[in-house]
Amino acid sequence: MGASDATPLKYNDMLNKKWDDIFSRAPNGRLPTLGAKPLPHDKSVQYYPIRNSPLVIRIWDGGMEQYGQYCLDFFDPVNDIAVNAPDDYKIWHNPYHGQFTYGEQLVSWEAAMHVTKVPAGEEKYGVQEGSSLVLTRSNATPLSFQIPCRQRSVYGMDFAK
Repeated sequence: MGASDATPLKYNDMLNKKWDDIFSRAPNGRLPTLGAKPLPHDKSVQYYPIRNSPLVIRIWDGGMEQYGQYCLDFFDPVNDIAVNAPDDYKIWHNPYHGQFTYGEQLVSWEAAMHVTKVPAGEEKYGVQEGSSLVLTRSNATPLSFQIPCRQRSVYGMDFAK
């Protein structure tokens, strides 16, 4: 039972067919993952410009809807590439009534996992929808921004607009 020295190609082909089938059923040919960077033309992507900076804050679903969160990163729209946060860029929770935050710094997923060398453009953050955040930079006015809230559909309930 299983592969032997005489049958590796047979088993390799069988496994490849299984994985091809799995990927063919996946949305956009990608397995669902949490935090994956958005594909081009992803309709969930939103941009917040940063005054006097070539960068913008990019926000997208990242597979986090069921957890009530969004992903965000820094993005260079001129070169159309994600970038890691410049050293002097810090994002802070801006506490307000109804949110359980303490004004602490938001850390990237990579920093939270103690990754010391993050490949260029791979850094990302996860944040609760509705969060109020502040970006601080050297010699710049702090930028306040809010993460959107998704409207949930609840069976048998209408929402006021």
